[in-house]
Amino acid sequence: MKQYHYVIIKSNYPELERESALSHNKYKANKKYAFINKGVYKDGSESIYYIDYSNDLEALQQRAKNFISWYNYPLNLSKNIQGYITELN
Repeated sequence: MKQYHYVIIKSNYPELERESALSHNKYKANKKYAFINKGVYKDGSESIYYIDYSNDLEALQQRAKNFISWYNYPLNLSKNIQGYITELN
């Protein structure tokens, strides 16, 4: 399998600052949502490329549509790698 990116959109929480080892992750406590861009490598390992913060859930979802797969926890929806959109359990 080739490398690919996917997105997780979730409600913002303070632990996000510690979860990412990125030096350029500028945690923004005043923003409601986090847009987490993750990469999956050929060996199955994953890493966070960047985290953006926003109060505009609709704009984050529009950005997520450009990715092969995404999870939007505030909307309880996901899109799998085959393109099917389903409710999260």
